Amino acid sequence: MQVIPSSISNRSLLVSRDTGSGRIAYFLVPIIARCSQREQCTSKRGPLAIVLAPTRELRLQVEDQSNVLGKGLPFKTALVVGGDPLAHQIYRIENGVELIVGTLGRLIDLLMKHNVDLKDVSMFVLDQVDCLLERGFRDQAMQIFRTLSCPQVMMFSATVHPEIEELSNSLSNNLIHISCGNPGKPNKSVGQVVVWVESKHKKQKFFEIMKSKKHSRVGAGLLSEAITAATGLEVVSIHGVKTMKERRERLRRFLIGEVSVVVCTGVLGRGMYLLKVHHVILFDMPISIDEYIHQVGRASRMGEEGVPIVFVNEKDRKLFRELVQVLKTAGAPIPQELSNSKFTSSISLGKRKLNSLPPS
Repeated sequence: MQVIPSSISNRSLLVSRDTGSGRIAYFLVPIIARCSQREQCTSKRGPLAIVLAPTRELRLQVEDQSNVLGKGLPFKTALVVGGDPLAHQIYRIENGVELIVGTLGRLIDLLMKHNVDLKDVSMFVLDQVDCLLERGFRDQAMQIFRTLSCPQVMMFSATVHPEIEELSNSLSNNLIHISCGNPGKPNKSVGQVVVWVESKHKKQKFFEIMKSKKHSRVGAGLLSEAITAATGLEVVSIHGVKTMKERRERLRRFLIGEVSVVVCTGVLGRGMYLLKVHHVILFDMPISIDEYIHQVGRASRMGEEGVPIVFVNEKDRKLFRELVQVLKTAGAPIPQELSNSKFTSSISLGKRKLNSLPPS
């Protein structure tokens, strides 16, 4: 609970926390509190805060939650993302908003080509900053920051690397680092289940899980039709090729329970608060252990227990050592094929060889 008091005190923050810890409220509550104190007048108001996030779905969720928390207050928002009409976004901003939620690219476009006024912005939030940096957006983040007048900076990430610390020092020399829970590790409520299965048998194993009563609540494109045919469950797919309108509608149907399963790429892998989702299947292992931590975190929100089921095989060998460390730390079972793999034990084998050498 240090985050909200510190941010209300106008301190710049770097917050590392467990996945599923409710971090969106950590920055929305201070933003709405500050915006609600703004003097009302008849003139159009410029934005007071900017929140940047890496995926469309996450930005949409941030805006939706800000409207819920700010209901009844003098608080308006604008969602500034690619895939939606630009003219409507400009109209929203020009008619007065307190908060802009958006993408780095679209916001820079508005600054450079449409002269959007950000002189009143006093709070600058980078959500999932590790993902923004992984996608090469550091220079764009700095470009936007330089247009602002010494704003309070808040950065949030489940993992903190030297590159993130370097960026934080570039943005503020008076920044507080707050660590919540066990950042860089899955939430304790996530009961990881790793299954060793060869690539050609993944679909068969997947359907076995889907048909079992134990996992009947497990919540692209090619798999969704196959799942429906094999199990009779209502399924939708969400991925980057779908339009923003399609992705919103499919996510809405999933969240209200119209469909039982969503098959997706990494677009839902970070930060999304998927209420009542207790089972997640990672059909393909992510490309990094950080991404793995984010994706298994979809199975547990706000301390509720959840079970991610992860398929691994020899193709994922680059992550074996890190994955085993994560599983050991969580006390999760480790498949024999994984624990016995030469790619898992190479570090310890190397140490034993060094230790066995006679003294010089």
